Amino acid sequence: MRLKYVYLLGIACLEAVMLDAQSTPLRVDLPSLYQHTLNNSPAVQRQEIQNQIAETARQTARSQFDYVLFADLNASRSGYNLLTPDPRRSVVGSDIQTNDLSLTTRLQRTFRSGIRASVGMDYQRIADSYPFTVFNEEVGPFFADNAVSTAFSISQPLLRGQGRHIVTANEKIAEKGWESQQDNAAFIISGQLLHTVSGYWQYRSASESLAAYQQNEARIRALLEITEQLVAADKKPSGDLIQIRADLKDKERQTILAQQMVFAARLDLGRSLGLSATASESLGQPESPFPNLDEQTQIPPLEALLEKARQQRADLKALRILLEQQQTQMQLAKNNLKPQLDLHLFGRYGGSAMGNGVDRFFRALTNNEGRQIQFGAGLSYQFPLNNNLAQANLLQTSLQISDQQTLLRDQIRHIELNVSIAYNNYLNSIQVVNKARQSLENYETVFANEQYKFQNGLTTLLNLILLQERLTFAELDHILARQQNAVALAQLRFETGTLYDGQNPGITDQVIDASLFYSLPGNR
Repeated sequence: MRLKYVYLLGIACLEAVMLDAQSTPLRVDLPSLYQHTLNNSPAVQRQEIQNQIAETARQTARSQFDYVLFADLNASRSGYNLLTPDPRRSVVGSDIQTNDLSLTTRLQRTFRSGIRASVGMDYQRIADSYPFTVFNEEVGPFFADNAVSTAFSISQPLLRGQGRHIVTANEKIAEKGWESQQDNAAFIISGQLLHTVSGYWQYRSASESLAAYQQNEARIRALLEITEQLVAADKKPSGDLIQIRADLKDKERQTILAQQMVFAARLDLGRSLGLSATASESLGQPESPFPNLDEQTQIPPLEALLEKARQQRADLKALRILLEQQQTQMQLAKNNLKPQLDLHLFGRYGGSAMGNGVDRFFRALTNNEGRQIQFGAGLSYQFPLNNNLAQANLLQTSLQISDQQTLLRDQIRHIELNVSIAYNNYLNSIQVVNKARQSLENYETVFANEQYKFQNGLTTLLNLILLQERLTFAELDHILARQQNAVALAQLRFETGTLYDGQNPGITDQVIDASLFYSLPGNR
């Protein structure tokens, strides 16, 4: 019974811990979200799988240089019915029984120099019921004849397939494919991180907008209280209360809509992080503030950012690597135009021994009698007269290179245009933020003066409500301008290839520098 209670208590504690973990809001700051995306986003995980698939292609290409072992073991028993005139019938009767055991082994490999080498051993043991040898010596039935031979062969291509750079071409092609996949993965991960950063700024903007709507609603409530006091003192007509209450309901409606925007932005951010709907709802309040323009360093010239994009963009690196891969394929295609001319060297050493027992295997190799030695060389030549396949492959590879070069130039053109757009957008966003801040400061001053005038009967309720609306719109415009500036900065980093360092394989285990989200490329 005591064990049962301990077991139930353990389950209860575990459930309590799990519920506490689920109820604890996730920390929402940019470095943490950046790290979480790298560690948990399905898009990032898929790229890691694609990298592993590319690694298998490298392993497949290396397999052509593996040692290959062949082994063949056969055992058989056969019978032969002798012809009537055969003199052996007087010795063994009407038939002869034969036992046959054979073993063949080979070890071969293709080397990166192009040489193909093979070594092997053949063993055969034959024993029959005829008690005489071929030399008419009586030895008894099933007296075995053992034959053992060892052999080697070496082949060296002289034309097609000659040279280390040709032999290892497929291995190099697979290596380039793996490198290209690494850069493609880095580019896709960078795009996913851009979604996360942009989603965070949207969430931050929605949260601050909700606060602005709530503050606006609070101002209307305060105005309602003041007006009620003025009406009670016969300083304002009671009709003003109806108008203010109607305006308060409208502000409550706006607050509800703003709450929905916060909810949608929170779940969209969770989508980028790879979270479920339940986990997304547990996201806490945004902690990282908008960029402070007063702390911005000198803005680099456009040409410097264009050059950085040409060097840093992972998709460009991937295209350049694919071009190198196709150039290697071109070398291989040109080599395949040549005839197949191979030089062969071979040798064989063996012998035989008669008798039963394991030692006969070794005696067959050491006996002088029956020893066989063979060495030789040869040439083999093969060439399709029309050679259509090799010529077609060469033309196809040449066209693929031209297409890849066109694609690379076009991608550079698009990147330069996108960087220019992002750069101009960022510069304009700075001006928009400054103008929005100045407008907000002026409306705050004007609204404070208008409140004072209303309390002293120097202005109308309509003017006060109008300025109240303009102040709220100015606050929202300022929030939106800061969001657009932050997103423009992230977009500029993405376009220049500086939002994610795909060349650093350990980035998922490092502390993310927050300046990544607040500084321009080259100013960190």
